[in-house]
Amino acid sequence: MATAERREGRALVKWKNTLLLNTHHVLHSWSIANLDSVCSNWTGITCDNVGAVCKIKLDNFSLSGTLESLDFISLPNLTHFSLHNNSFFGSIPSAIANISHLVFLNLGGNNLNGTIPSQISHLQHLTYLSLSMNSLTGQIPEGIFSNLSTLQTFDCGRNLLQGPFPSSSIKLSNLKLRDLSENYFYGSIPPTIGNLTSLKSLYLFVNMFHGNIPSALCTLQSLESLNLSNNTLSGFIPHCLGNVTSLRYLNLRSNVLRGNILRALCNLQSLEYLNLSNNTLSGLIPQCLGNVTSLRYLHLISNLLQGNIPDTFCNLPSLEHLTLCNNSLSGQIPQCFGNISSLRCLTISHNVLQGNIPKMLCNLKNSLIVLFLSKNSLVGAIPQCLGKLKNLITLDVSKNHLRGMITPTPTLRYETKTWLCSLSSLQYLDLSDNNLDGPLPSCLENFSKELKVINLARNQFNGTIPGSCTKRNNLLYFNLNGNHLEGPLPGGLVNCSSLEVLDLGNNNLRDSFPHWLDTLSNLRVLVLRSNRFYGEICSSNTTLPFLKLHIFDVSHNKFTGPLPIYYMENLYAMQHGNVDEILDYYDRSISLVWKGEEHQVLHYNICTSLDLSNNYFHGEIPKSLGRLRLIQFLNLSHNQLTGYIPSSLGNLTILEVLDLSSNRLVGEIPEQLSKSLTFLDVLNLSYNHLSGSIPRGSQFDTFGSDSYLGNTKLCGFPLTLPCGGKGEGKTQDVVEDYSQHFHIGFSWRSVVIGYGCGIPFGIAIEYLIFKYGKPRWLVRLVHGGSGSVIVKKDQSDE
Repeated sequence: MATAERREGRALVKWKNTLLLNTHHVLHSWSIANLDSVCSNWTGITCDNVGAVCKIKLDNFSLSGTLESLDFISLPNLTHFSLHNNSFFGSIPSAIANISHLVFLNLGGNNLNGTIPSQISHLQHLTYLSLSMNSLTGQIPEGIFSNLSTLQTFDCGRNLLQGPFPSSSIKLSNLKLRDLSENYFYGSIPPTIGNLTSLKSLYLFVNMFHGNIPSALCTLQSLESLNLSNNTLSGFIPHCLGNVTSLRYLNLRSNVLRGNILRALCNLQSLEYLNLSNNTLSGLIPQCLGNVTSLRYLHLISNLLQGNIPDTFCNLPSLEHLTLCNNSLSGQIPQCFGNISSLRCLTISHNVLQGNIPKMLCNLKNSLIVLFLSKNSLVGAIPQCLGKLKNLITLDVSKNHLRGMITPTPTLRYETKTWLCSLSSLQYLDLSDNNLDGPLPSCLENFSKELKVINLARNQFNGTIPGSCTKRNNLLYFNLNGNHLEGPLPGGLVNCSSLEVLDLGNNNLRDSFPHWLDTLSNLRVLVLRSNRFYGEICSSNTTLPFLKLHIFDVSHNKFTGPLPIYYMENLYAMQHGNVDEILDYYDRSISLVWKGEEHQVLHYNICTSLDLSNNYFHGEIPKSLGRLRLIQFLNLSHNQLTGYIPSSLGNLTILEVLDLSSNRLVGEIPEQLSKSLTFLDVLNLSYNHLSGSIPRGSQFDTFGSDSYLGNTKLCGFPLTLPCGGKGEGKTQDVVEDYSQHFHIGFSWRSVVIGYGCGIPFGIAIEYLIFKYGKPRWLVRLVHGGSGSVIVKKDQSDE
């Protein structure tokens, strides 16, 4: 057989030479000079007892190339061929059918494309076939399974395959695992699936299957794992699923299933994982689920469930993850949850739960990692014993009615430090939107080296901001908006070199502008609005200040002097965009505030805003402002600006909101604005000294006269007097000084919530991501009576 060994070796060397050069070093043992040791020394090669190559196993070698040059005929004794998790590309050659003794074929985890060759049906001895995680297209060939009677595993998940459920596979009586997941298969799941009597695992998730879940699945008495999630399956969960007592994993999430959660599921005494999230299931959670003592993961997110959380869950000794958020569950959090010593993740946010946070949760000091209790109606103080949860990574109790201080109280004088300062593993802290008060703990920015998010917004905290931010910290998001904090901004924040969001708006901070912040090269959002900052915002010595900043809000302060031209000219992200991603685990948004009403704008990273309104800036608007070509919201209103509106603002072609009201601007409105600002939805030039004809344009013609109030020398549409008549163009009569009540300025508050982007006013709005340029989503606003914001008129409504 030495001759066969050398012949097979030559075929393999020839194939190796067609692979990309940068992968050759992995197969350095494959060489013509080494043909006599193919069986003993070649990487990934195994020979049988007569010296013929029987196995090729090259998994996870980062190889790249095609299969076209591999001479399969030269490998007649091959039984195992595995190239899993490489970078092979091109099609699967039909010649692969020449390996007639093949038992195991794994081409998963590559970049293969094209269709599945029907010749695979010639591999009559095949027991394992995986083509998963490629880019294969088309339908599964109808006759591919006709001769594969011994097949036990078929995996083509995560491709681009389509078509109805392949009916010919129903004859595979030995099949144990079938994976069609993450493709584009459609139609109903056929009842003949019950013929696969040996099936242990069925994965059809992330497809387009519809219709009812077939009751024929209940005949598969060997079934252990069933995942039908992320389809559009409807109707009720079959009652007979409770008879498939072999089930250990059941995932039906993200369908359109309705009805109650079946008590029959309580019969599945081997069940470890149950996920019924994102359906329209209603009614009560069955108490008997507490009898399924094997349960480790229970997910019932985003349904229509009501009633109390069953205290029988406390009987589940192995429960690790319990997620019940986004329902209408009421009552109190069961005290006995503190007895589930295995519990690692408790997520019961966005319900109508009441009462206190149970102190017994503090018993989970060795297990609990994630605690989400947000968006409920919880009251009382945060238990200080939560400081015992040394492994806690996420703590979110936001949007409740919690009160009290987070610093030690006089009744706990034996405590040496705030309970919060003991959470040394914490990464995400959100206590926002409660009634918490008192001073902030001195350890706030550095009690955990892993801390990424601090959100204490919209509480009643007072005192100063601790300045203890140490070097080598990981803080990304710091939000203290809407409290009663005072004093200067602590210089220690300059050590937070990873900081992306700093929101200190709506406090009583008093300081000059913190120029040292412009060295934070990752800072994207800076909100200092509605404080008592003062003085001029002078030039900086930083070469590229605020490199990634795309939301800059210092409105409603007491800044003086000229506009900060140096910053305005060097805001790189507003000129070129940010190409890197942001905080990936804890999604955040910003609230756009119109006339005191907060509207949430999701995914702040695609929004660009410059708000310098309601200060004492004077001088002219710089022409260089036209460089900020990616800006969407520009507000310079309620200052003392003079001179002309620069025509360079016409370069801001994706601008959606422009507010220059209540200044001392003169001259005509540049015609470039009406020609170029095609995305403009809100325009306010009121209460200046503008003159001349209002330019016409498809976008400008949608604005009403309110956009030009208080400019007595303007004329033309939409004002009442056309240009060229006697007298001056007039706006509507105003009895009182309208500018005193015209506070249209927009403002930003950073909040930590869900997904999407836009200004939601009941209309679904799609968007293009900021880093790719022009977004096409609209700002829709509603009239608010006298003193209303300037609103784009919809021509279709007239």
